[in-house]
Amino acid sequence: MKTHYLLLIGSLFLLTASYHLLSTATTEKVLFEEDFNSYADSSNLPACWWSEGSKAVRIEKGRLRADANLDDNGEDYGTSTVWLDRTFSGNLSIEFDAHVVASEGDKNNINFFLLFSDPSGASLRQTRDGRADGQYGKYHKLNGYVITFLANGDPDKARFRFRDDPGFNLLQEEFTYECRQNKTYYIVITKKGNRITYAVDGIVCLDKIDDAANPEHKSGILGFRTWHTDLWWDNIKVTGL
Repeated sequence: MKTHYLLLIGSLFLLTASYHLLSTATTEKVLFEEDFNSYADSSNLPACWWSEGSKAVRIEKGRLRADANLDDNGEDYGTSTVWLDRTFSGNLSIEFDAHVVASEGDKNNINFFLLFSDPSGASLRQTRDGRADGQYGKYHKLNGYVITFLANGDPDKARFRFRDDPGFNLLQEEFTYECRQNKTYYIVITKKGNRITYAVDGIVCLDKIDDAANPEHKSGILGFRTWHTDLWWDNIKVTGL
């Protein structure tokens, strides 16, 4: 009798564990994935992407490369924003690799625009001409979160900043980890409700519940941004949680 009882308890435990694993697996869905390997080296971006600022943006060696380093290698602005023309909403995980090729003065600027939209309701692609030079201030009139990962002259201690637009409101700032040239960093951004985390190589560098400034940004598009830096991004994956 005792043996049967133990077997029953064991079976219930296995069923509960299996259900938990199944429910976890079915609540995560890959919404977008791109490794850029299917495109030949070209100055043209895929149809769902466009850029503002530097014209030195291209697919190169299976990566998305943007050069805004102003070292006469084809860039015409010291800024670059590359938009993914897909609207995302809800709880999300966003993963990608980022690698600084060169940056005068070790600025090593890796920016990210999360869930951006135009307060007027127009699509950002429709209003792109007004931001052709990619100047930073023009984005601060839009809706969305700005997350910055940079060396700021000191690659041994990275600077992380989390801001809210419109208004460029500072929500969190941390000095930790590193931000070096010629090193590939694996970045994961998660948004669950109004809590947002930013992790580099498995280290959580920002963790903020957005309860200030503007209402929570619940939907919008994603932008890959840099300043006075030549870098590439790769292996982009967006998962609904």
